[in-house]
Amino acid sequence: MTEPIPRNPIAALLRPVRGRLVLAASLQVVSSALVLSPLITSGVIARQLLADPADRGIWSTLLIGSLLLGLGLALRGAADLIAHLADNTLTLILRRRVAARLRTAPLGWFTDTTAGQVKQGMQDDVGALHHLVAHSYTEIAGAVATPIAAYAYLFLVDWRLALVLAVPVPVFVLIYRRMMADSGKQMGEYGRVLAGINSAVVEFVDGIPVVKTFGRTGRAHAAYRAAVERFSTFFLGWARPLIAPETLSNQLVAPVTLLALTLVFGTGFVAAGWMDGIDVVPFALVGLGLAGPIGALTSNLMALRMGQAAAGRLSALLRIDPIPEPAAPAIPSGTRIELDHVHFAYEPDREVLHDLTATFEPGSVTAIVGASGSGKSTLARLMLRYADPTAGQIRLGGVPLDRIASAELFRTVGSVFQDVRLLRAGIADNIALARPDATRTDIERAAVAANIHERILRLPRGYDSVHGEDANLSGGEAQRVSIARAFLLDPDVLILDEATSAADAESEHAVQTALSALVTERSRTVIVIAHRLDTIRDADRILVLDHGRIVEQGRHNDLLDLDGAYRRLWHAQHHTEGLPR
Repeated sequence: MTEPIPRNPIAALLRPVRGRLVLAASLQVVSSALVLSPLITSGVIARQLLADPADRGIWSTLLIGSLLLGLGLALRGAADLIAHLADNTLTLILRRRVAARLRTAPLGWFTDTTAGQVKQGMQDDVGALHHLVAHSYTEIAGAVATPIAAYAYLFLVDWRLALVLAVPVPVFVLIYRRMMADSGKQMGEYGRVLAGINSAVVEFVDGIPVVKTFGRTGRAHAAYRAAVERFSTFFLGWARPLIAPETLSNQLVAPVTLLALTLVFGTGFVAAGWMDGIDVVPFALVGLGLAGPIGALTSNLMALRMGQAAAGRLSALLRIDPIPEPAAPAIPSGTRIELDHVHFAYEPDREVLHDLTATFEPGSVTAIVGASGSGKSTLARLMLRYADPTAGQIRLGGVPLDRIASAELFRTVGSVFQDVRLLRAGIADNIALARPDATRTDIERAAVAANIHERILRLPRGYDSVHGEDANLSGGEAQRVSIARAFLLDPDVLILDEATSAADAESEHAVQTALSALVTERSRTVIVIAHRLDTIRDADRILVLDHGRIVEQGRHNDLLDLDGAYRRLWHAQHHTEGLPR
């Protein structure tokens, strides 16, 4: 069941550290008032010296001002420390929560989600909250408190000149509020185009070896360049209308503007006898310090807006529906797989599998073939419970898959897919993903069986070499590492989906040898998804899919005799009619 969307995603995410953030902001407020003491003290000392140059009381004033400044700086340091500790806590909590949610997400969710989107959630969006928690809240508190404290003091000195200096502030607020409202409408699109760049970067880096091999670097660069240009076009369209109002608003509270107002109106008020000349000094000193806090306020309000957008995306990531686990898990009796009138649709009006009924017997090798888009890989993923059928049942050992605990299912059913993914970890750790408690002897035995042991020994650090650092494997070699995983798991059911597609010509024989050993090592239920029909001629049974339906089934020679879909696929791959059977 999908979790409800929180009304305020950022407040929900910050709940674990809310108390510490309130304390940090409170300390920052007090600090911001205290650090004005040098400016206020300067005005007081100037008044004392003009009244009596020999007045010894200035040293007391200076001492008090210094002590207040020291206390203010100490409180500011404490506020920063508390905020950064809160940020460290929150970052750890959020990354653990995201990792936990991804761990329970259905496998099908990962096929529908780009690596860039996951990276944006775990890295960029958590990073946006880092700046918000560690810096923005305390700086916003200080940026609000400083002008309030300054204007309160100036109103005590002379309310008329203070009122004049206060006029630019509401005008600035109105302009900036309008800017924030306009920019806020674009925050959702900003997240989408940024995710597009993240995805383009990940895909480009992952594909560098392939595009270099086939000389298509121009096309690969073009995809990345297109994503960057989309972001550039969006960002310029977003930022350009804001340049003029932002420049105007900043000039309203700039030091030169406030100084000009102070000198013009202060001179007039002194000439009119409304105030003494010495009373203009605090306005010249304190008033000029207002631009900095107000500027910090504007930049941190934008960070707050971006943090809110990031919190929304993180909240969505944390609401991924977990794979449903049975309340009372059942244990399969045997390894027979049964498809019972299985239907599957990615969308209500786009059904891709239609009324599939078949049985996969223990100790047999069943191949599933068909043209591209016929539903072969979709069916393989349903048998691994990437998703549940929209109608019908898939049973393992007489038990529907949705009544088997995920851990039990993945212990029983192993797979080798065409898209091989190795972690940036040691080769031994990559093989041991199936059994983290496996000994080095077990890992090496699996590598030997997968025909990859000798290649691993030639790596700089052998089994401890890290993929992506000092272990750069070809597609076929990486495929044999994934086959070693399957050997180590030793599953009762094995699903092979185009398992030789990543192999180059030199290593294809090694991959085929490893697969043959894996299939015949012991009696198990084997299901092979194949595009190249030569690789499954000896299968015990072949199922032919066409547009999501089983249209033929039987052995190789029998299917050729039918002169149907299988025969057309066979002849299409061999380009001529009279080839050997």
